[in-house]
Amino acid sequence: MARREPRIARLRGALGDNWQLATLCVLLGAAFLLGGGSRGDILSLMILRPLAVVCLGLGLLGMTRRDWRAFRVPLAIMGAILALILLHLIPLPPFIWTNLPGREIVVRASELAGLEGIWRPISMVPYRGWNAFYAMLVPAAAMVLAVQVPPPRQKIVLYVVLGAMVLAAFLGIAQAGSGYNPATYPYRLSNFGSPVGLFSNRNHFSALMCIAIPALALIATRAPASNRMLVHALCAGGVMLAVFMILATGSRAGLVLSGVGFLTAWLIWSARPARVKRRQVGRTWIVPAVAVAFFVVVGACLAIIFDRAEALDRISTSSVAEENRVQTWQVTAESLSDYMPVGSGIGSFKELFQIHEPASMLGFAYWNHAHNDWLEWLLEGGVPALLLMLFAVWAFARSALYLWRHRRSDSSGVRLGMFGGAAILILGLWSFVDYPLRVPSMACLAAIAAVWMTAPRVSKPSFARNG
Repeated sequence: MARREPRIARLRGALGDNWQLATLCVLLGAAFLLGGGSRGDILSLMILRPLAVVCLGLGLLGMTRRDWRAFRVPLAIMGAILALILLHLIPLPPFIWTNLPGREIVVRASELAGLEGIWRPISMVPYRGWNAFYAMLVPAAAMVLAVQVPPPRQKIVLYVVLGAMVLAAFLGIAQAGSGYNPATYPYRLSNFGSPVGLFSNRNHFSALMCIAIPALALIATRAPASNRMLVHALCAGGVMLAVFMILATGSRAGLVLSGVGFLTAWLIWSARPARVKRRQVGRTWIVPAVAVAFFVVVGACLAIIFDRAEALDRISTSSVAEENRVQTWQVTAESLSDYMPVGSGIGSFKELFQIHEPASMLGFAYWNHAHNDWLEWLLEGGVPALLLMLFAVWAFARSALYLWRHRRSDSSGVRLGMFGGAAILILGLWSFVDYPLRVPSMACLAAIAAVWMTAPRVSKPSFARNG
């Protein structure tokens, strides 16, 4: 017990010396506990969003010019997203909004209702645009606070994220072990019958488990020499658990992107300091390769034994096209030209799709998103959204290239940045078939990951005031 007390004392000192770190940890914990769904009518958002506004205000008050300059790229992207949403919500005079592409149905409805001559914003569904703006305040607060946390203490944020991953995994086990008792699910509207952890959607839970794979690889590289074998064993068990949970969710994207998780995990593992690797010269690839194969095989066997390998069954019995996703993408893509160059308005997809939905897709269910956030963002945001996405991809590639070139350095910040890149890569690829970044907890994780990717490029004087 005596050995643990200094560590606890150091943790308390770190939280006390840097209030931004303590505030960020509180916000991040609240995001995972209260922000596991993408819907705007979740009751827990009544707590999370006001908390995020307070944290954002505190974070902005604590920002310095050095912080702004050092992290200007991720902050600029976040600010541009918020600005674009607000731009779509500014009321415009009738002679402007009535001449915007695709507004004929709104003009006709206004005439029938006797509401000609009123001012309207670009967004065809303004209240959903406001919901999108409020939703973005949560990751914005996380990013503003994260840039003020000095690099040596970013590991505490990493441990909070890892703790959320572990909690989500064990809750998923509890859901499966209870026979999917509704009482174990945190949200009223959820994928009952599948483990979802802290989320309402099994795909988003599976995405977190994919990100957990490179996270555990990062933890393994940070293991102290005194208990390295124990940490490596725990991380190996964690990877096996993550694979098992991915299989249990029945997520096809999870099966595919777990491969990306393993690839990025291997890149992080191979970037560990040379002094840790010197005993494995000439066979560094054998152990990870055998471990990956072992975890996948054991995870699949466990899933089959416990009758939870839904993903394997779904692959053999159905396809994405059978769920109408491909047709939804086609309808969305065909609608793009009708609303260019300004777009239909952020958050307007649900109502917009009902206008263009073919008769063959009509039914009792509805599509709240395109299940392709890149395409949906382009439809809603138009050319400005396209330019913003291209800039974000360029910024990601630029930071990833820098991290790759410096992967052999002994800096733990580089490996943390590589994990941040892995998280953003997984979420970005996942966004081609789903909408994980519309979940507050995942959006916060992506915002902090962007800071981690940028931090190695920041000079040490930028953190002089934070110690």
